[in-house]
Amino acid sequence: MNVTRRRLLQVAGRVAPLAVVGIPRDAQASMMGRLFDWLNSRPVETPRPGEGILEFAARVVPEVTANDKFYVQSIGHSAPKLSRREWRLNVKGEVTEPLSVAYAELSALRQEKTWATMTCIGNPVGGGQIGNALWEGVPLKTLLERSGVEENVRRSVSARVIFRAADGYHDAISIEQAFDSRTLLCTRMNGEILPRDHGAPLRLLLPGTYGLKNVKWIESIEITTKGHGGYWQRRGWSDEAIVETLSRFEAPRRRVEVQASEVWLVGSAFAGERGIHRVEVTYGQGKYSRPWAPALLKKPLGPLAWSLWAFPMRFEKNGFYPVTVRAVDGAGDVQTDEISDPQPGGSTGRMGLSIYVKGL
Repeated sequence: MNVTRRRLLQVAGRVAPLAVVGIPRDAQASMMGRLFDWLNSRPVETPRPGEGILEFAARVVPEVTANDKFYVQSIGHSAPKLSRREWRLNVKGEVTEPLSVAYAELSALRQEKTWATMTCIGNPVGGGQIGNALWEGVPLKTLLERSGVEENVRRSVSARVIFRAADGYHDAISIEQAFDSRTLLCTRMNGEILPRDHGAPLRLLLPGTYGLKNVKWIESIEITTKGHGGYWQRRGWSDEAIVETLSRFEAPRRRVEVQASEVWLVGSAFAGERGIHRVEVTYGQGKYSRPWAPALLKKPLGPLAWSLWAFPMRFEKNGFYPVTVRAVDGAGDVQTDEISDPQPGGSTGRMGLSIYVKGL
């Protein structure tokens, strides 16, 4: 069963008044993430004859998340309807030459493409609010340089670049991040015009950060040296919002029974711009407990994209086999086993899986 997040929210919207009365909005988001994940869970998968293991992993977990299957999150109930023909982007604030740029003008500028994974800061450990896409747009620095951000502003420790969206959302990033050539103002996603749900006509892509920093439906950009508290930051969430190292079981995902002496696990791992160096798995209990062992790791589509992995589990007898996965990021740091809630800076902890073997 494969259910898009939009469809899930449509169904949940009908029952929400009964199901979430008295539950804080943040907890509701976590519940919805888990429900979405459960509905999209996968069973045990097996390589096809002649299929390479890493090709098998990429088939089970598509490296590119289709636009209609990419998670959607916002502060409203529906995405703003903005006409590309009428829309304009205003660049203002502490600049020497304020800009008002039409969509056609923006599209005519030099475009960059990058593979990047995005995940929601409210996503629980193992949650389904994550996806990988090919993003295309104009480097933010191109417009900032045209608007004339003076050197004293660029040197200011309080300087921020503020993004304001059509739905009332707002957030800000540092000048250093804004002038990073990888920071894009995106107009396209997976080779298509940016969909409405994902921020059309324009959204931000900020490398290595959770989704709340990647503002959608942008209407204005303002440069200031007075600082700025974003929409979610004023509600207790992280301003830096740097992605925590995560690793996930994708197939299978939950409790499963098998009647085989070997099962392949398939998953994904992500650590933002730090990248993934290694993924390790341990399983079993008592004298049948296996030490941490490396999984096969597929080279990611790009330095900002997730990594897919595959791991063979082998069983000597019937019984219960708990499994845990962890990732080691590009800096050599091991994913923590310390469990923390998503707020304020993203969830931490390691995902577990339960496999019951019988019939051997």
